[in-house]
Amino acid sequence: MPRIAIVDVGSNTAKLIALEYRAGHSWRQLDELRAVVRLSSGLDDGGALRPRPFARGLAALRTFASYAAAVGVDHLVATATSAVRDARNGPEFVAAVREMGIDLRVLEGVEEARIGALAVVNGLDVRDAVSLDLGGGSFQLAEIADRRWRRGGSWPLGAVRAQERFLRGDPPKAKSIRALRAAARAAVASFAGGSPPPATFVGLGGTVRNLANVHQKRVGYPLDLLHGYHLPADDLRALADELVALDAARRAEVPGLNRDRADIIAAGATVLSEVVAALGVDGLQVSGQGLREGLFYPYLLPESPDHLLDDVRGFSVLNLMRQYHDDPAHNGHVRALALALYDGLRPWHPFGAGERELLGHAAWVHDIGMAVDYYRHEHHGLALTLGRALPGFSHREQVLLALLVRYHRKGSPGGDGFGALLEPGDGERLRLLAGVLRLAEYLERGKAQRVTGVEVRAEGEAIVVWARSEGDIHVEVEAANLRRDLLAQALGRPLRVVGRDDVDGAP
Repeated sequence: MPRIAIVDVGSNTAKLIALEYRAGHSWRQLDELRAVVRLSSGLDDGGALRPRPFARGLAALRTFASYAAAVGVDHLVATATSAVRDARNGPEFVAAVREMGIDLRVLEGVEEARIGALAVVNGLDVRDAVSLDLGGGSFQLAEIADRRWRRGGSWPLGAVRAQERFLRGDPPKAKSIRALRAAARAAVASFAGGSPPPATFVGLGGTVRNLANVHQKRVGYPLDLLHGYHLPADDLRALADELVALDAARRAEVPGLNRDRADIIAAGATVLSEVVAALGVDGLQVSGQGLREGLFYPYLLPESPDHLLDDVRGFSVLNLMRQYHDDPAHNGHVRALALALYDGLRPWHPFGAGERELLGHAAWVHDIGMAVDYYRHEHHGLALTLGRALPGFSHREQVLLALLVRYHRKGSPGGDGFGALLEPGDGERLRLLAGVLRLAEYLERGKAQRVTGVEVRAEGEAIVVWARSEGDIHVEVEAANLRRDLLAQALGRPLRVVGRDDVDGAP
C-alpha cells in the first residue's frame, strides 16, 4: 500500500499526518507530527514573517522532511495557508523550504475553503451545509449544496491574528472584546447576506475541537469522540464569555483545554460564537477532518467524480473492517442472512429501513474483536468500534452499532454506560437487531457459507426459520437453536430453526 505524508503549515501550528491507502478501497493513519510555530505572530496585514517564527517554521519542516525520508513515503504533499500567503516575505519562506526538498504550495483562501468543504462532505452525513474552518491567521466559510462546493471565502480573523489585533490586555478589556465581536459580525455579514440559517453548520480546526473537548468534559459526555459532536450555540457563547474573562494562566487550567492554546483560545471562541450567532444556527457540528484530509481524498478517490465518496457510512464501516478483521466472505454472508431474516420477520416487528441499514453495517464488523483475540472478542469489538470516529454516523448510531457488535454472540443488550446517548425505544431496537444478528452469526457457525438462505414462516403462534442449504448444516441449525432466545424474546413469540434434513420439522 502506498504511503503519503500531508503537511499543513498553518499560522499557529504545522502538522504532518502519515497515511497508507489503497485507492478506492481503504486507508489508515500511521502517525501525526505537530509543532507550534506561531508563524503569524507579530504579522499584520501586509507585514512580514518575523525572524523567530520564520526559523520555527523551517525547523518544523526540517523535522517533517527527516521523518518522511525515514518512513519512506511515496508522496509528500505540503501546503501553507494564511501566514505565508499574507506575508511580504512569504516567497522567501517557500524558497527556503524548497531547499529541503519540499515543494510547498501556498493555498489561496477560497481554495483552502474548498478543500475543507471536501473533508466535510466525505467525513459527515451532510448534503447541504455551511462550514467554517477557524485557523490561526484566518477563517474560511464554505457553502455546500447537494454535497458539492457552491461558494466560499476567507477572512483574516483567525485565533492568533484576532488575539494580536484586538484582545489587548490579560485578561482583555471590554472595549477590545466588543471590537473583535463587531469585526467578526462584519466579516460574516458579507457572506450571509440575509440568507436563511443553513441546514447544518460544521466547524473545523483545532480551536473548534478544543472548545468541544472542554464542553464534553463539563457535561460529562460518555463518549470520547469529537468528530460529529454537537456544540450548542448558547453553551458556546457562555464558554466564550467565560474564557475571555480569564487571564491566560487561568485558562490553561481549564479541563480539556490544550495549554499551548491558552493565550489564543478566547479570541478564537469569540470569533466562533459571533459567526454562529450571525448565521442564526443553534450550534455547530464538529468535524475531526479538515484541510489535511481534504488534500488526501484526491489520492484515495482518484476516479470518483469530484473525489466524493458515494456512501460515507458504508465506506467507513468497510474501512473499519479492513483494518481489523478483513473476512469479507464470512462477514458478507452473515450480513446477507441477517438482512434476509430482518425482512422475513417484518410482520412481527415495527422497525424500518434505518434499522435495516444499521444491522447490515453491524454485520460487516461484528467480528473485528478477533483482531485482538477469540476469547471475549465481542468485548474487544465494542472497544474497537468506539475507539475512533466513524464518518457519517451520529454518536448515537455509533453506540448502537458498537452494542450490536458487543451482543452479537451472547448476553442481553444494555446501555453499557452510554444510556445518555440513547433514545426511547433503543432498548427494544437493540434486542431485536442483536437477536437477528446473533441468529445469522450462528447460521454461519461453520464459516463455510453452507446455509444458502432463509425463509421465515408462521406456524400458529410460533415463528419458524427455515434454513436452506445444499448439504449438511447440522452444526449451523443446532447452534442457531441454542442462540435463538434473544430474538424470540424480542419478538414475543416462540421461535425455532429447522433445516431441510429435519424429518418432522422440529429443531
